[in-house]
Amino acid sequence: MKKSTLLACAAALVISTGVVGAQSAPTYDDNLILRNPVSAPPLSNVVLVPVASPQTVAAVHDYVKAWQNAEINIAKAKVKYENHERMTKAEKIWLHSYDKHNYADYFRTHSIGRVHGQEVFLNWNGENRNKNEYEYFEMPKYNEKDGFTNSYGYNVLRGMVDRINEIIQKQKEVGGPMTDDEAQALEDAILDVMAQDQEHVSNEELRHYMNETIWFAAKQTVKNKASEEPSMQDEHVVNLREAINRPANQETKKVDLRAAIQQ
Repeated sequence: MKKSTLLACAAALVISTGVVGAQSAPTYDDNLILRNPVSAPPLSNVVLVPVASPQTVAAVHDYVKAWQNAEINIAKAKVKYENHERMTKAEKIWLHSYDKHNYADYFRTHSIGRVHGQEVFLNWNGENRNKNEYEYFEMPKYNEKDGFTNSYGYNVLRGMVDRINEIIQKQKEVGGPMTDDEAQALEDAILDVMAQDQEHVSNEELRHYMNETIWFAAKQTVKNKASEEPSMQDEHVVNLREAINRPANQETKKVDLRAAIQQ
């Protein structure tokens, strides 16, 4: 056998031995799947996906204001109910809108659900009690000493969601935001958690998941609660005396008296 051939075989053996021994990391660049990434993308002067994004800020604002509006209307309905006053259809709906669900628990369900969705979609290891074997490396299973071996992406995303839900649940315990100051404080607290996590995350892909998770939880909560609260049609109240006595020359709309009386 030629010397060059022998050298090639020896080199191949060394390379193959090195590949077999390198079972602790994947062969592709995906720091989010690892527990403790050896390296992280360097910080840039330009943040491509800021935390929180404008869309997320708007969604959080709408969520908090919708919660505030619900608490105000529920409080008014409770006063009328306790005073045995006649209630409108809308007030009755407001009174029972929290019988099954509320803004805090809906948000927790949707935000944690989104984290687990990303976990499955991105093949992250998250709170897995069994050894998780990937193509060229493995994540150890749960043990009492070290606990769970979670992926970096899962730890960051779940940690942020848990802290935000803790704030929202505390707001639920003391009553939802009733005043503008309380609503603004809640909104600021949620965004502050996202801003604090921004200081420790330089991965733009993970920044996107952080924004998308909170955006989705806020939007979906408002959507769910809207189906349980009075619609614009329920809120419409007709003053029968005013409608009947309105001058004929004044621009009027047709009034369904039967429907108005039954409201």
